[in-house]
Amino acid sequence: MPRLTISWPSQGVSGKRAANRENTRSSHARTKANPKKLGTSLVMSARRRPDRAAADPCLCSFRSPIASIVPAPFALVQDRFQCEQNPSLNWEGYKPGYKDHATVHPRKPLHAPSRGSILTPEIRFAPFDGPHRMGKDATESPDKGGTMDNLGITRRSFVKATAIAGVSAAAFGLAGCAPTTAGTLAATGGFKPGTYTAASQGKFGPVNIEATFSESALESIVIGEHEETKFISDRALTEIPAAIVEHQSLDIDTITGATLSSMAVLNAAAECVKQAGASDLSGTYEPAAPSSAVENLSGDVVIVGAGASGMVAAVNAARLGAQKVIVLEKSCTIGGNALVSGGYLEYVNAPESIRETMTESYRRELADQLAQAREAMPEESYRRLMADYEAWEASGSDAVFDSRELHALQYVLQGEGTWEEMIALANNVDALDQWLVSSGFQFKELCGIVGYSWPRWASPQEGTCGQGYFMFYQGYIAENDYPIEIYLNTPAHELIMEDGTVVGVEAIGADGTTYQVRGEKGVVLATGGFSGNPDMLREYNTLWPFTESSAIPTTNAFGHTGDGITMGLAAGGTVAAMDVQMPFPFADCQNSTDETTVGDDIDCVIVNKNGERFMNEVLDRFTMTEHIMEQPDEVMFMISDADTCRVNGEVNRYGHNLQRLIDQGQLYRADTIEELGEMIGCGGTALAATIERYNEIARTGEDPDFGRTTFSEESPIENPPFYASPRTWAMHITVGGLVADINDGYKVLDESGAPIPGLRAIGETILTSCGIGVQGEGFAVAQALFGENAAD
Repeated sequence: MPRLTISWPSQGVSGKRAANRENTRSSHARTKANPKKLGTSLVMSARRRPDRAAADPCLCSFRSPIASIVPAPFALVQDRFQCEQNPSLNWEGYKPGYKDHATVHPRKPLHAPSRGSILTPEIRFAPFDGPHRMGKDATESPDKGGTMDNLGITRRSFVKATAIAGVSAAAFGLAGCAPTTAGTLAATGGFKPGTYTAASQGKFGPVNIEATFSESALESIVIGEHEETKFISDRALTEIPAAIVEHQSLDIDTITGATLSSMAVLNAAAECVKQAGASDLSGTYEPAAPSSAVENLSGDVVIVGAGASGMVAAVNAARLGAQKVIVLEKSCTIGGNALVSGGYLEYVNAPESIRETMTESYRRELADQLAQAREAMPEESYRRLMADYEAWEASGSDAVFDSRELHALQYVLQGEGTWEEMIALANNVDALDQWLVSSGFQFKELCGIVGYSWPRWASPQEGTCGQGYFMFYQGYIAENDYPIEIYLNTPAHELIMEDGTVVGVEAIGADGTTYQVRGEKGVVLATGGFSGNPDMLREYNTLWPFTESSAIPTTNAFGHTGDGITMGLAAGGTVAAMDVQMPFPFADCQNSTDETTVGDDIDCVIVNKNGERFMNEVLDRFTMTEHIMEQPDEVMFMISDADTCRVNGEVNRYGHNLQRLIDQGQLYRADTIEELGEMIGCGGTALAATIERYNEIARTGEDPDFGRTTFSEESPIENPPFYASPRTWAMHITVGGLVADINDGYKVLDESGAPIPGLRAIGETILTSCGIGVQGEGFAVAQALFGENAAD
């Protein structure tokens, strides 16, 4: 029997939460070579207080500039809700946005960071009904918790906010969502037997259900068509219906990490109850009291976080001989942000069959980079780069040139980090790629992505976004019978230290059970960054015009609130570059995701609400965000045509239905540019003039207006249908984090630069690492712990 064990609490109850209030101080140093000393008196305990129930101060992740795109009631309640959840904000006249900010440069501080922020990660309690096992044929997989989950917004608080704002809950598909009393619903006197259907809005669109009633009970709920993110929504779409039927109650709390999907099922079920002739279900449910149990666990290593880096670390540790690997995960699923990203991983040594053609635009870009190479990298590395380049030239290949040295060089030239850091990243990712491919993993064709136009990025052949990696890992674990135990909805909060050595970690399950988990080889922190923690973003910010009243949207899945960084600081670690906070400039204006995009990220034209082109479309993400913040309402439109839209039939590249996106105001489509201009509000003449000018530039490959150098034969916008995808910015990646020694097994360093015994960290928990490529660090840290040269 496969030894992959995944455990999670059986939710579907009214959860209790406890606030975790932390106050950290740290350096804003850019490099790990010179971290400023941390005053230990300013680092508070990371221990959670289950007895200290408190409402989380939270900022809704939406902001008023989207009002012209989102239906007015939705935009209104978003801002009003934000103010209700944080009394320090003033609703009257409140209109976030950045009309008055100074010009922002990604490398220059705008203002001093705020101090004294409170960090409030959420914890919920629910009965634990034992482990759920996942094997070769398992279908358990993890939707996207999204920004509401990151901020601790529950079904009840969201409905309450709509009432405060004077907006009908029905406007959101929330009719019937709020319970009449806590845990008990009014008796109804029976139902009209039959099967009824209803739909309610989830994260990406309507979730359809079919509910069957007898005269006395709701007998079954079957989930129908939906577009929720697989691997995140799956538990919500199975456990919520089961809980409703079992308890004959709609007073079921949402699954942590899949709030919107959970709400959709509850709302649709409420509508079916009404169709069956009742006002409510009659069941009574009493949630279990939080458990006071303490459970002791031990393994060869404890990994905190089951995202991209953490899962690879677990798999590779088991592959290298670990007898027991324990993984603790805060959310309802494995996968983390990889599930809601494009799933793109650098693939330097990809076969020519999946590489792009080396165009003149790419040749010019490469020539410019090679001219800067000698000054940016060590001489030995420069010689290797030039030898690889000359061999490629001599081969006569028409596929795009790439190498590990070029990979690192491009990051250095873009300001991503030092040569040492970037070549380590390139080497780790290359090793990961080789293992994946040798193990049967398959990639799609390479392309460029937002902010990184060199076409070395590959996504999984199977699944959408980054789901394919975790589908592969699950199968690989089952096939090899690896001894990996994963505890879901079990956030770690405190490292266990003995005589200055980290020996384990304490976590609390959703039912309140305390887990004391020890690792013979210590603990690996892989909890991600803090893009989902507005307070922490403001605390360390020096780049962006955030204020205490600014709403900060995020692309991140639930749980990325800096927990690992907080624990590492409490154990004596230090941080650097915490102010280097990277937004994603192509986020959806309604839900801050990337998955609704229609258009080629690096082969499109971008216009503002006036129909004007305002920047080079292939700049870095920091600079693009700066330009977007200066546009009317901080909104832009990605314009594409039949050649550059990247649609497949009637769905976009992430599988979302085009007509549904159009119906929800997330996409515009027309047969002429003039008609498209009228749709987006700038007028047909204005947009047509912009596209005509852009097409002239694209055909020549010379851009005197904004300096873009990368174009393809498909770049001109000429062939209908034409699309406009409304986009804005959202916080995406935090580059800074704990300082770790990348050349010594990712050991976390203290203020003096010495390693903290027993503690390692990887991924976005540490300085410089980001994106799907952090899987390479998971691969490397397992090698350091369990490889043939591993220390005892």
